[in-house]
Amino acid sequence: MRALIRLQAPRHADAAGGLHRISRHGLALIIAAFPLAAAAQDWRPERPIRLIVPTAAAGGGDAIARLTGQALAQRLGQPVVVENHPGANGNIAASVVTRAPADGHTLMLVATAHLAITPAIYSKLTFDPINDFQPIGTICDMSLVMVASQRVAANDVPELVAQVRAKPSSIFFASSGNGSFSHLLSETLNSRIGGGLTHVPYKGEALALQDLLGNQTAAIYFGTPAPIIPLVQSGRLKALAVSSAKRLEQLPGVPTLGEQGLSGFNESFWYGIIARAGTPAHITATLSKQIAAISTSQEIGKVTGKMGCAPLTLDSGQFAARIKDDLTRFAGIASAIGLKLD
Repeated sequence: MRALIRLQAPRHADAAGGLHRISRHGLALIIAAFPLAAAAQDWRPERPIRLIVPTAAAGGGDAIARLTGQALAQRLGQPVVVENHPGANGNIAASVVTRAPADGHTLMLVATAHLAITPAIYSKLTFDPINDFQPIGTICDMSLVMVASQRVAANDVPELVAQVRAKPSSIFFASSGNGSFSHLLSETLNSRIGGGLTHVPYKGEALALQDLLGNQTAAIYFGTPAPIIPLVQSGRLKALAVSSAKRLEQLPGVPTLGEQGLSGFNESFWYGIIARAGTPAHITATLSKQIAAISTSQEIGKVTGKMGCAPLTLDSGQFAARIKDDLTRFAGIASAIGLKLD
């Protein structure tokens, strides 16, 4: 977009003086106009964009990244290349982003675990979750479902709390690993009900669910909706609550924790896009607008909906605030239970 600027000399100015004034004042107007013109335009990438994923291929996060990349490529007119860099608690993927130019051509898919939990429980990280990255926007927000094995007598949270208080340490909760979202979420619940639950960590969600289904050690578990919903619908597990403030569309009869006496309980697992810190504001604004549109689009909603992940459209500033709030909260939980992993 070109700005048309007309300059006119004062009527009574001599030729030399008028030209001097035109040059001086005109130059100031032109200099002032260029930033406004640039700000009015959407940024367009000059080459393919790299979308870094801190997990292995074929997982839920990878599926979200690939769909987001396809949609972003169509909107920006450049290919988006998804690169999986799993391992080291996100350090490997983060180092790729922090070493890249801050020009919007290298992005990263992140989740609650990467920027709000890992930094809260690990002291040896190669990145600063607040100062090394520029949040772009969020894609979706996943509620977790609190389920119980069939050997648990309780059918809702008040009954479970009563059972725990009557016989402390009799109920074991599973997690997908020390420091996982399911672990810290269960510890949050444990704190809210005054304690009495005992933690049993597993190496992943599949093993935790296997234990519950076999009526073995663990009795309750906060898990992701995709594998849990069919187990609840078939009657193999009992759904006691949903972790977020709203009920799941796929399990409309399962109340939230807030509805069952734990007011203000609202925990969910988000996915979002970040860039390197120092990315110019006009690039961040363009990418944020596009990610917001993608998060509510049908093409990605078909996949995220099956995962129990609802659209979440936080812009750059809102996303930054969410990261800080979650990091502070999970750091407090980790400190309270003495959790530190290195």
